[in-house]
Amino acid sequence: MQKFCISKPDQLWKRYVLAITFLVGMLGTVHAVSLASTRMLDRHAELAGLAADQRMLSQRVLFYMNRFAETGSQSTKEGLITAAEAFEQTHRLLNARQDLPPEVRSYYTGSGDIPLDQLSARFGAMAIYFPDSTGEERENIREQLNLWAKTELLDRLDAMVALYDAGVSQQLSRLKQVQHAAFFCALLLLTIEALLIFLPAQISVTRAFQRLERRKAQLLTSHRKAQDRNAELIQVHRSLNYAATHDPLTGLANRRAVQSYMNTFEVTEENGDVGICLLKIDLDHFKAVNDTLGHGAGDEVLVRVARLLNKHARREDFVARIGGDEFIMVLTSRLAPDYVEDLGARIIAAASAPMSIQGQVCRIGASIGYTFASSSTATQDQLLIEADLALYRAKRAGRGTVCRYSDEMRSDIETRHVLFDEINRGFTEDQFKAFIQPQVCTQTGELTGGEILVRWNHPERGIVPPALFMAAAGEAGLLNQIDMLMLEKGLDLLESVRAQGVNLPKISFNASPATLRDPFLPERMMQEVRARHLQPSDLSLEVLETTLIESGEDVAVETVNRIAEAGFSVFLDDFGTGYASISTLAHLRLSGLKLDRSLISPVPEARAESIISALVDLSKRLDMSIITEGVETHEQLDAVHRLGCNIIQGFLIAEPMPQEEFTTWYQSGADAPMDRLRA
Repeated sequence: MQKFCISKPDQLWKRYVLAITFLVGMLGTVHAVSLASTRMLDRHAELAGLAADQRMLSQRVLFYMNRFAETGSQSTKEGLITAAEAFEQTHRLLNARQDLPPEVRSYYTGSGDIPLDQLSARFGAMAIYFPDSTGEERENIREQLNLWAKTELLDRLDAMVALYDAGVSQQLSRLKQVQHAAFFCALLLLTIEALLIFLPAQISVTRAFQRLERRKAQLLTSHRKAQDRNAELIQVHRSLNYAATHDPLTGLANRRAVQSYMNTFEVTEENGDVGICLLKIDLDHFKAVNDTLGHGAGDEVLVRVARLLNKHARREDFVARIGGDEFIMVLTSRLAPDYVEDLGARIIAAASAPMSIQGQVCRIGASIGYTFASSSTATQDQLLIEADLALYRAKRAGRGTVCRYSDEMRSDIETRHVLFDEINRGFTEDQFKAFIQPQVCTQTGELTGGEILVRWNHPERGIVPPALFMAAAGEAGLLNQIDMLMLEKGLDLLESVRAQGVNLPKISFNASPATLRDPFLPERMMQEVRARHLQPSDLSLEVLETTLIESGEDVAVETVNRIAEAGFSVFLDDFGTGYASISTLAHLRLSGLKLDRSLISPVPEARAESIISALVDLSKRLDMSIITEGVETHEQLDAVHRLGCNIIQGFLIAEPMPQEEFTTWYQSGADAPMDRLRA
């Protein structure tokens, strides 16, 4: 036993290194041999495939030749020539291969009265010549080709395939021998490692345990010292427990403490109904404080709000910060709803008061949702969800409000969740379709472009317009996905209709706030255009001013300008709705404006025409184009044409339509484009 023990365990690594070196060397050798055999197998298989292709093509030539001789049809002649050329191509590939096995090379170039190489060449040449031959010559060629393809050529090609198969079998046999040898070498190496490494190591470990036992007495002495530090550990534990259950910034209880508190408070028949009330408070405009004054100022706001909540809470109430700018209050005594409404109003009023932070005056606000325990079966999760639903309703109502939970809120949320699921399923099942509404020139009636619009082809409801699902898609965070899908489908539509002879100069698509927040939007647009061999001039981006505001002006403006620098045109959509300002035109690189339908609908009123005329004059001075939306009557068409609007879009020309209808619409007026304006 002593001779197996390692006297110097710290030297054991040398044995491991040696063993691993042997193992790696063996595996490397086996891998190299296996790789070489595999490559040889691949070459044999490839060559066998070429030979098999040549055999198959010879029979195809025979089939087309006989069929052509019987029918003389042009399609059969083309099939014959194609098959013969493919046969000759395969023949040339085999001749060009330098890695043919010696026995195959010998058989291919030297066996028989006519070597297979020459026989194949003659067969292909005669097959190509056959359609042009006539009379007795054609019959002789047909007879010779039938003889070769059915007997000699077919048999010799079969023999060559068999040679390849034999080579593959031989290589497989060698590969199996190498694998068997590697397996037995690995077993031998593992046995040697077990005897020379693992057994001595186990003996050494056992002796080390024996030494540890001898030190056990010493550890018992140390135990007394550990007891002396027990008091210190208890104090540390209390500190850690406080830190784990309290927010370090505000000193309020945290989310973990809320869960623990709610678990220990049991809802009973006596304290149910109005005995427990949970309020969830969320600060409004808090992000603006962080963005403008910094996170230090934001932390100071949170501390002041925590003090405010403690000031308005009673001694028995529970106040917590559960993350970010969200707070919780739990009221645990029987209270009237009016009291909770009044408490919420007082908290909102106090939170909305101006605060002086770092010498700056800032204003925030608060929204509150609350719920009562409705029965003795109410759980903490249920109360938290109900309060959150009520808070969501308060936010949607305009913020700065107090809202009590009701069952209809849950029903509304569940309905929206069903809609979210249907929208997600719509993406999975490709239900969202790209419709196009054409834009035409008022002077010539020619097509100048088209706006890509999303339509949801619901399996049960049919075509669903965007007004019924875009808001839900925005709440689900899917607007960017919809925009990118319409970009791809719109470019596909452009490419497809051009291939059908439609002269569509360009398309445009709309960008939501979420899309403009994507820093890679210009690159993604360029990638999609180049993937279809199109140009940036083939694509326009339409942006609402409300989108620029919601996206954050600096980020949105930078994205729009980068898109314009890349060569894409950018139009400010729905201009004239009351959002856009002249300053917007000054700092954006815009290609043009789209006048909103609200400006066009009053036409031919004099006031509306004066506004349109002024905008046309402004656009000309800024070297911008103008597209007029919502043209639905001939009176509106005549008016906007007279006022200088050269491009129009509206139901008078065409409604948004799928690609097939658009192609038909275009072809119906391709010869007389002015008819589109007179229709």
